[in-house]
Amino acid sequence: MTNLEKFAAATNNELFDPEPGWSEDGDWMVECAETHESLDDFVTASKNWREHTAAKHGEIAGFKFVAWAQVQAMKGQQRRALSVVDLGDLRYALAADLTKYV
Repeated sequence: MTNLEKFAAATNNELFDPEPGWSEDGDWMVECAETHESLDDFVTASKNWREHTAAKHGEIAGFKFVAWAQVQAMKGQQRRALSVVDLGDLRYALAADLTKYV
């Protein structure tokens, strides 16, 4: 089982569906971006965001994450939930609050 499949199972396939669909490797069900930035890099960067709730650290399926219930990086941008999960070789920034899944 791949790390993405483990993550998908832990979130009931609500955020990532590992079954081939649009992509052979599965499909994200929320906005997502791969990143090489660390979780600490995101926490440090959040200090320069226009607005954010407190960062919450956690673990899901053995993978560490940091989540904010609501962020706004710059004035005029939409406020949204943001989580960054570390799956080992890559991190994924998701438009979702992972604290709802632990």
